[in-house]
Amino acid sequence: MTAREGTAPTGRGSAARIGGVVLAALVLSGLTGGLWLRARLRASLPQLEGTRVLAGLRASVRIERDALGVPTIQGGNRPDVARATGFLHGQDRFFQMDLLRRRAAGELAEIVGRVAVKLDREIRVHRFRSVAERVVGAGSPEERALVQAYAEGVNAGLAALGGKPFEYLALGVNPAPWRPEDSVLAALAMFATLQDPKGGRESDLGLMHDLLPAPVFEFLAPRGTECDTPDVGGALPAAPLPGPEALDLRNRGRDPGRLPSEAARDPEPDHQPGSNNWAVAGRLTAHGGALLANDMHLGIAVPNTWYRVTLSWPGSDGDTNRITGVTLPGTPAVVVGSNTHVAWGFTNTEGDWSDLVEIEADPRDKDTYLTPGGPRKLRGRRRRRWRWFPPSGGRSWTMTTAGAHAPCAGWPTTSRP
Repeated sequence: MTAREGTAPTGRGSAARIGGVVLAALVLSGLTGGLWLRARLRASLPQLEGTRVLAGLRASVRIERDALGVPTIQGGNRPDVARATGFLHGQDRFFQMDLLRRRAAGELAEIVGRVAVKLDREIRVHRFRSVAERVVGAGSPEERALVQAYAEGVNAGLAALGGKPFEYLALGVNPAPWRPEDSVLAALAMFATLQDPKGGRESDLGLMHDLLPAPVFEFLAPRGTECDTPDVGGALPAAPLPGPEALDLRNRGRDPGRLPSEAARDPEPDHQPGSNNWAVAGRLTAHGGALLANDMHLGIAVPNTWYRVTLSWPGSDGDTNRITGVTLPGTPAVVVGSNTHVAWGFTNTEGDWSDLVEIEADPRDKDTYLTPGGPRKLRGRRRRRWRWFPPSGGRSWTMTTAGAHAPCAGWPTTSRP
């Protein structure tokens, strides 16, 4: 059989047709996937207008957003306003809130995997979830009702989304419901960010006290200065500059004494968290009102650490309570703001908020430590297993926590002389 010239099928033509079909399939698949992803992302966006029935409300609540999306919540009572605040937080910032509570509780690895196990281990010694549960349990009935209303609002806002927030879509996990104690954990996450959960600064001060001459220590770690404004008493005088009779560094090469070497110390962190604020009295302003400026020196993040809001509800005296400021997603309160009468701010301090007590383990019993009055058992020793991502089939790790009067934070990094 013969074919006319120019009409015979060729292998190159077949390959081109097959390639075209594959390319079209890839384009169609990519287009379909893109449309699906776009639909999922749009479904996870918050509701910005319309009416929604929110279970648990005692009266109607009105939410208005300005041109920047900042909401004003007007309700008939404080619990209703807290519930509506939770609804907005759950719709706008749930993943951020989830990270806050998991950071404080040591549960990040459950959603992000093994990379967070070390971080979880470090914070779990404080057993903050147990602390948060006790805080909520010790609250007044009004306080417990407030955080309960907020938690129910958060879960209602999350459930009202057309799809789970995109971060969970990327991680392949589902968000866990919000609980009242999670609001305390969100606040404790700020402690972990702004303070030193390991007690490093307290340990350094103790080491300085042991190794340095008293005048040098008092100068480097003063109890106060003339710039302080104590709530009780007057400002403390500054410690005098120590002279060479207290410490002469020129003789250190011949007599190094008890000062630690540079190599023995941990490197300085990249930054020291802090903050500052200023207040100007009304007698110094043109309008006669006081001014407050507050800079909390927190890192730049997306989304922002804070959530701007105005809360409004009737007061018991007939006036309207109106508070404008910023909330921490995960909590129902305005952290920094004003109430039309006073304004307030927060700054971070390196005050004496904790103590480190060095205990000596009993070499004969790992669950016992030595005291001048004899051996004592460690309290609250727990051995628990925790799972990391993915929750349905991930691996687990075991951690033992114990404490004397408080959690055992670790072992001294520098031996005392």
